[in-house]
Amino acid sequence: MVDAQRDAWSELTELIAVSSLNVVVCPPHEDSSTAATLGLGTGSYLGAVARNTSGVIMDDGWLRLLGGSSTPEGLPGLDQASSGTTGLLVIAYDVLGGVFALDGGALGTGDGSVHHFSVDSLCWEDLELGHAAFVTRMLAGATASFYESLRWPGWQDDIATLQPRQGLSLYPYPFTAEGKDVGSASKRAVPMAELLAMHNDVAIQLGIDDGPPAPWS
Repeated sequence: MVDAQRDAWSELTELIAVSSLNVVVCPPHEDSSTAATLGLGTGSYLGAVARNTSGVIMDDGWLRLLGGSSTPEGLPGLDQASSGTTGLLVIAYDVLGGVFALDGGALGTGDGSVHHFSVDSLCWEDLELGHAAFVTRMLAGATASFYESLRWPGWQDDIATLQPRQGLSLYPYPFTAEGKDVGSASKRAVPMAELLAMHNDVAIQLGIDDGPPAPWS
């Protein structure tokens, strides 16, 4: 669906160009059917990212915004990340395994608001933002304040060599009392799917929340 009245991708590229963050736009994959599968047009940021990228990696790799599907080594597409789930659409991951998703009913009222599953609480929190507002704020540098308690001196070096489908596992875990000092935690690169599955399992065992889906590897 092409919206002749609005070119959201032009707006997004302007935001990316003026962002103070290090932003990498992963090129679209020619075989991606993500936008068509989800019925996304060109007039929304969600559709623009799905049609024109295979993901946007920002803030030195800390936040990964999902777009169209890619190669097995790249980020999963929006449709792949939410495969097998109902009532939510995963739109982004952070390097520690935190997840952002749009609420389609599974997380609250189904109003499309962005919810965040944080690694230090294992709970979903309604950010009261739509997808476009979320992307705009993050590109404007909101990651610094949003992740202030989960960053440590030299974090950029620790994540510099991670691949798109890898995350950083901290131990003790950030959701434990012992893990609140993230600077002193041990850190190792692991598949992102492993991080997501672990967070989901612990959240369910503790009776906190159903965690984010991890259908891809």
